[in-house]
Amino acid sequence: MKLPYAVEKAMKKIMDAGGQAFLVGGALRDWLLGLPVSDYDIATSFLPGQVEKIFSDEKTWPSGKRFGTITVEIAGTVIEITTFRRESGYSDSRHPDKVTFVTDIHQDLSRRDFTVNAMAYNPFISSSFVDPFGGRKDLQNRIIRTVGNPFERFTEDPLRIMRGVRLAAQLGFEIERDTESAMKNCSSMIRNVSSERIRSEFDRLLLSQRPDDGLLLLQETSVLPQLLGTDTINLKAESCRIIRSMEPEPAYRLSALFSILYPEDFANADRLNFIKNRLTQLRYDKKTVHNTLKLLAGCSRLASMDISLYSIRELLGSMGTAYARQCIKWYEAICQLNKNPSACERARQAASLMEEVIRRNDPVFFHQLAVDGNHIKQAGIGLKDPRIIGEALNLAYRWVLEDPARNDTEQLIAMLKKHYSLP
Repeated sequence: MKLPYAVEKAMKKIMDAGGQAFLVGGALRDWLLGLPVSDYDIATSFLPGQVEKIFSDEKTWPSGKRFGTITVEIAGTVIEITTFRRESGYSDSRHPDKVTFVTDIHQDLSRRDFTVNAMAYNPFISSSFVDPFGGRKDLQNRIIRTVGNPFERFTEDPLRIMRGVRLAAQLGFEIERDTESAMKNCSSMIRNVSSERIRSEFDRLLLSQRPDDGLLLLQETSVLPQLLGTDTINLKAESCRIIRSMEPEPAYRLSALFSILYPEDFANADRLNFIKNRLTQLRYDKKTVHNTLKLLAGCSRLASMDISLYSIRELLGSMGTAYARQCIKWYEAICQLNKNPSACERARQAASLMEEVIRRNDPVFFHQLAVDGNHIKQAGIGLKDPRIIGEALNLAYRWVLEDPARNDTEQLIAMLKKHYSLP
């Protein structure tokens, strides 16, 4: 394994100072699988203070010094360097109550979550991996298995359940039987994990290349009902593939997920309020929550509206180009899932009309209107009742959606004067 310059330099500096240094974690796993490697972690026998001293000529951050981690930047590459350690007690289901620094890499590897993440490598010592728990064999057999007792690993940090599911889905691996059984038995412990950590891990799964596989595994391990706050979950593999077809952006895939979870009522007021509250509890930002609800409403609208140039322009104007396109993609996928030829043809028509409107650059947004409030007042409209000004603008907007050629100041003012019986 050829290490990047920055990683080799970091390991050599530690070794030259008399310490042990091993590359650990996902970098080894991904390299053995032939996947790109981007994140590098080094485990060392040196204490955090010693690491800071050794790398005093480099940019460093005491990012997790309490738990033994110093972050170092070398030649633009960021590396986390962590002291060998043992852990005990997890009162908050996240951080160990006690961290004990040790000098043996085997002890350090024994605290890790899964065997495929519990290997170490130092090419300056040996071409072989330090692999006390059979991680390499599990990689070859495409298995996710905990290090040691799975119940203990998940009790220490229940988020490991979601992490294991995500790894299995991303890599196309199976979850080892005892590990999966412990996931199910410990699924309720997810409630002890902070919403921020749950959301972060859920996003990583949802935005991955195989979100459908991950969601089905979360369902099988009884975790998904805990996350979404409902027992009425019955995802099917075929419908879950709709989520994979959406662009990897939180609102796009969240809206697709809720639309297949609640196909009959995903856009009614009570359901939208439930979804809003649940996403807020999971600490999604206001923009993501708003856009998810907007997409659900837009998808519902698309499924029931008459397909015409007017309705497509109106949809684009209310949602924006990117979100309207996602609605079309969702609708096409739903029609294919339901194997409804007439609906599929309707979806193709909607997609074709939308691209035509976009290509012609038809005015679909309110700000593109050739008249504004000042034009309306100068025409003598709404002088006695200012509410008429807004009404007139909305009327002009509808006329332009019907025929973009009308988007001319003089023409619209003339039409408005005629409508309001003004000379």
